[in-house]
Amino acid sequence: MLKTSLFLIFWLPGLRLFILPGQSAPSARDGLLDVLVWGTHMPIDPGAYTGVLRAEVERHLSRANSYRSTTTPPAFAEGEMVHAAQVSYERRLVAISDAPSASALAVAYVKDLRPCYEWEGFHDCPEREAKFADRYLAAHESGPFSAYLPLLAAHRWLCTAEAYEYEKRPTDAETSRRLYQQRILIAQASKVLLIRTAAESLAARGKCFATRPQ
Repeated sequence: MLKTSLFLIFWLPGLRLFILPGQSAPSARDGLLDVLVWGTHMPIDPGAYTGVLRAEVERHLSRANSYRSTTTPPAFAEGEMVHAAQVSYERRLVAISDAPSASALAVAYVKDLRPCYEWEGFHDCPEREAKFADRYLAAHESGPFSAYLPLLAAHRWLCTAEAYEYEKRPTDAETSRRLYQQRILIAQASKVLLIRTAAESLAARGKCFATRPQ
């Protein structure tokens, strides 16, 4: 096991992310991307955007804020933290679509995924999310999350690659980066403005986490 002194700890509601040295908290420049891949608890100023993009950002935030989960906390010691991670993930999915079925499908998605409630710098949690997003998209190509999942998968494969690099597993890191590159191209070509804009930000950033201002 790696010692926790090797990590900078980045807290998100419902998800504890342990950031490797050199990683950092998001900046305003990455606001839209981080809201889409982490959730609407991330800082974003809709006023930083204009025209149609600003309207889309505001609708996205409104859908997220209106969401009320029906998921109940598991009955075990860490149930509250697990529940918070589940609800945050559901909200992230619901916010991307105004389809009537989005809420129920988000609950089912998260129930099947069983996301980690904390990341500890290793590859397993982001890789699980990336693989699940890929499988789900292949099975639901016309579903309400179909435009979003290439972006989510791209981001999680990039996080996975960085974790494998930290673990000194270059072959797995290279494979993960190749999968990231394939998916980011799909997201960059999206017809959905939010997705396309966030994908361009991720491609330019080239990192799992945003760079902390010095």
